[in-house]
Amino acid sequence: MKNLEWRMGWRVGWYCGALTLCALACTAHAQSSVTFAGNVDGGIRYVSNGKGSYATMSSNGLYTANRLDFLGREDLGGGWDTHFQLEMGFNTGTGALDNTSGLLFNRMSFVGVNSPYGTLDLGRQYTLGHDVLYDFDPFNFGYPTILPLSPAVDGTHFSNDIKFHGQYGPLKVGAEEALGGVAGDFNAGTAHGVGATYKIGFFNVGATYIHRTVLVGTAYQPDDYVAGGTELRFGTLRFAGGYMGEQTANPAPTHSTRTENYWGGVTWDVAYDTRLGAGYYVTNIPTAQGRKNLALLSAAYLLSKRTRLYLESDYTTYHGSYITNTTLNSAHASHQLAISVGINTLF
Repeated sequence: MKNLEWRMGWRVGWYCGALTLCALACTAHAQSSVTFAGNVDGGIRYVSNGKGSYATMSSNGLYTANRLDFLGREDLGGGWDTHFQLEMGFNTGTGALDNTSGLLFNRMSFVGVNSPYGTLDLGRQYTLGHDVLYDFDPFNFGYPTILPLSPAVDGTHFSNDIKFHGQYGPLKVGAEEALGGVAGDFNAGTAHGVGATYKIGFFNVGATYIHRTVLVGTAYQPDDYVAGGTELRFGTLRFAGGYMGEQTANPAPTHSTRTENYWGGVTWDVAYDTRLGAGYYVTNIPTAQGRKNLALLSAAYLLSKRTRLYLESDYTTYHGSYITNTTLNSAHASHQLAISVGINTLF
């Protein structure tokens, strides 16, 4: 009898414990979440220029960059939460990481706190220049391996970055400070910047300034970056354009290098599942007497909420040092025509 009572008591205790754990798990689930997400882009790109032609499928993403994300968020109440994001990039054609340095989470790895007053993030993340100019590119930094803007936004990513941004009505402001981590030189490898956008109705405008020290050869040199843009929306039509200029000092007696980008374009949502786009981009290096002009036409069709087909064609002309400099133009071609077609899916 006592043995039966003991077994019954053990079972009741076990059930109560299990129910308690379930309740705690449900409570924790309601307050926090971890999400697994990403993007896979597979396409074929054909390129033809004065030096020959080739086709390739090996890409880090044509329409958008391939990525794998781990996102977490915990609700602290009162409009406060903590969050993190780990993001890696990969090559669809080969399965390799999309960088040669072997960084696993090379795209983003940060943790932060969000409050009614703003958001503070710490770690490797997109630069403030990227955040501000995102709305001012006709393709929102789409076609990242084709268009010149994404790699030109002052490095795209900063490591050891402390970034704050807040939304106050139509005004969004941000500031960042990236630590250099260079032993013996507190200033080397650092970056700091400010930026703001103002969006009301169909009109959106913004600007940013970033100063950093970058490694040029064997020494760190100052680099100044300024950019701005505007966006206009009229129903299903969206116009966007802007300017960015960057000046990097070089060791004496070499003069500093200045790079300028101008661009503009339009997208048209013909239907809920079809978007057409056109953009024109100019990259000018006045200190090296080089210029590149790129025109791009794009069409994207949604097969579902997560999957789309895309087709784009771009034509580029090269001038001055953009023809003679192997780093800028390995084929030394004066012009180039390319066509890309592929499928992009989110998960």
